[in-house]
Amino acid sequence: MKRAGLKRRRVMASLVPAGAGIVVDVGADHGHVARALGAIATERMPNRMRRLPGDDEVAWVVADGLLPFRRVDVAVIGGMGALTIAGILERGPRPSVAVLHAQDDPPRLRLWLAEHGWRIEEEALAPEAGRYAEILRAVPGEETSAGLALELGPRLLEGTDPYLIPHLEQLAGWLREVVLATEGRAADKHARAAERLTYVEGALKRRR
Repeated sequence: MKRAGLKRRRVMASLVPAGAGIVVDVGADHGHVARALGAIATERMPNRMRRLPGDDEVAWVVADGLLPFRRVDVAVIGGMGALTIAGILERGPRPSVAVLHAQDDPPRLRLWLAEHGWRIEEEALAPEAGRYAEILRAVPGEETSAGLALELGPRLLEGTDPYLIPHLEQLAGWLREVVLATEGRAADKHARAAERLTYVEGALKRRR
């Protein structure tokens, strides 16, 4: 696998259940995850299919999301925005399992999933570009978590991911900056950041 994003891709592949059936890697880029899983790789445009020289292991399909498929057992969708991922899942067909990574707004993706009949089954972190990529596996069902627990990752907060503490520390540091920057200026943003900071600091305290 290409080194950039290697750990994230490995985590995404690890969250796909064994013997899953038809696995589709949406927006597969070089097809690294698809190759590791024996999955179908898709891209919207043929010129985005970055095939490796001499590589005949990956089946490529030109596809807008999952639309051409009659059935998908597992959809792997990573490296996209939360709303883009939501749109792909909404247009269907609805997979039995979705392994997802929203690069811009993981809390927004979790909220959307909970509001649209998905339950977050597993979550994991992977260091990437000085931050921690948040990867989740969702299945159809009712999500019982809500509020900040849902936004920040219910299975992450319940679990023992080795990167959880540094991830929360990094998040707390960013929230402190937002709280200071918005004090006396943007009341709503300030209050929201302060609330999230208190929650994250509490989660850290319980872990230490």
